[in-house]
Amino acid sequence: MNYKTPGVYVEEHEKFPPSVAQVETAIPAFIGYTAEGPKNKPTRITSMLEYEQLFGKANPETFAVAFKDGVATATQTKVSDFKMYYAMQMYFANGGGPCYIVSVGYYADQVSVGTSTTQGTLLYGLELLKKEDEPTLIVFPDLQGLVPNAADVDTAAAAAQAATDNKTAATDAKAAAKDVSDAVQAAANLQAAVDVAATKVTGYVTATTVNPAKVAAAQAVAAAVQAAANLADAKAVAQAVTAAFDTDLTTATTISAAASANASAVSAAKANATAITKVYSLYNSALDQAELMKDRFVIMDVLGDDDTFRSKVNASGLKYGAAYHPKLKTVLNYAFDEANVLVTGASGIANLADLKAASSELYNQAKKAIESKQVILAPSSSMAGVYAKVDSTAGVWKSPANLGLNFVEAPVEKISAKDQEKLNVDPDSGKSINAIRTFTGKGTLVWGARTLDGNSNEWRYISVRRFFNMVEESVMKATERFVFEANTANTWIRVQTMIENFLNQQWQDGALAGSKPEEAYYVSVGLNKTMSAQDILEGRMNIEIGMAAVRPAEFIVLRFSHKLQES
Repeated sequence: MNYKTPGVYVEEHEKFPPSVAQVETAIPAFIGYTAEGPKNKPTRITSMLEYEQLFGKANPETFAVAFKDGVATATQTKVSDFKMYYAMQMYFANGGGPCYIVSVGYYADQVSVGTSTTQGTLLYGLELLKKEDEPTLIVFPDLQGLVPNAADVDTAAAAAQAATDNKTAATDAKAAAKDVSDAVQAAANLQAAVDVAATKVTGYVTATTVNPAKVAAAQAVAAAVQAAANLADAKAVAQAVTAAFDTDLTTATTISAAASANASAVSAAKANATAITKVYSLYNSALDQAELMKDRFVIMDVLGDDDTFRSKVNASGLKYGAAYHPKLKTVLNYAFDEANVLVTGASGIANLADLKAASSELYNQAKKAIESKQVILAPSSSMAGVYAKVDSTAGVWKSPANLGLNFVEAPVEKISAKDQEKLNVDPDSGKSINAIRTFTGKGTLVWGARTLDGNSNEWRYISVRRFFNMVEESVMKATERFVFEANTANTWIRVQTMIENFLNQQWQDGALAGSKPEEAYYVSVGLNKTMSAQDILEGRMNIEIGMAAVRPAEFIVLRFSHKLQES
């Protein structure tokens, strides 16, 4: 300083060298649709409670309940595409922490991949995410419904068939009830009404082909007539029972139409190659579309069958992401609105809300039947929680595998070691698929740790790819302070020392292999090392960093042999 005025001056001198601060490695961003909350604005949250306060709860699913022989059976006539709420439950249950929610629309909207300039689409949410620096993982919870697998198609078809069968039974029941009621209306007195009703029941019971629905309906009308006090009451109760069967038929017809429409939509989506292509194009955009996204890691679900997945992913050139298979049956229950749950087989009852007021016993049976339909969820959100848990307890260099999943009852598809051979190693495209498997006595475990670049010796493993992402971004941010500094030996030494100190800490933590620091990493910068005189004239400072990242022991081979007796 140039001192000119007498006095006491304080000077603080920097003694410590600059340092590299490690960036966050497991801050996922969930892009999808919510019940409410900030739209088209990446929002950081830290708990499930905070999510519910800001974005609401799950989208109510469409259910129908049929009572037959006193047993309630629930049918999910339509499965919605909106899975964000359930995904968040799985994320926090499996070790998740801070994350970002990018709501691109509400449940009233239709899930769409779209283009980057179209609001309300998943791709637009991806564009918004580019403005945020912190997120390192990208998850799309709402994609799983766009491309159903064979099991989804079969389930939808079965639900549609069950609804159709129920409609047929309701039609038969209505016809039988009307048949008995018409005979009662023509009777001359109460005894004649009772006799003709009994005769009709006998006819249905002794028919060549007995129809249970017709028998039950005829018996219901006959029982009501027999309990009547006079002919007028007998005619009235016969008409009332017939009207109840008519209501059941109307409800069954509505359920059947909804189930059939859903089955057709699911089947069409399965066959829609355009929809599948759009989904994987979205994944491709998440990884390669912009320079700002290169350090983000996409956790993706295998949508459709394995061959389709590999074909589409290979065509789009995806490498730096990890895919997981199969879907998971969770312990979560679907949300539903009681007033919108259609009920058949309970006389005079149209929906679950009415049933609650009429019969608590039947209501509890119906509710139990609905709650038995547990949420089927793609694994990406659970895996995001596993990534966060591993990073916080061990480090980003540890593979997110051989860990149990919470809130999971079982994978939808049981995978054997033989099945996983085809998933883990693909000699053609290298698009490895990480399996989630159930092991006796161990539960459901993540049993794979490969990227979509499985044939590469450099980037085969998730932990290696993500560790390099972390180091690259951490060092890049730390070296920004040296932009416009003098491109001389003094600066080079400061930069080299700063990076070496950071890598030495990584080596001590176990992230780098080697018994000595020089075996684990190197940092080189300087004239005639990484730069020429021309580079210096053009203002370039080239820094070369090499790291021996630890790799997972994916295959452990135990060799045993007999030892000859020596004494």
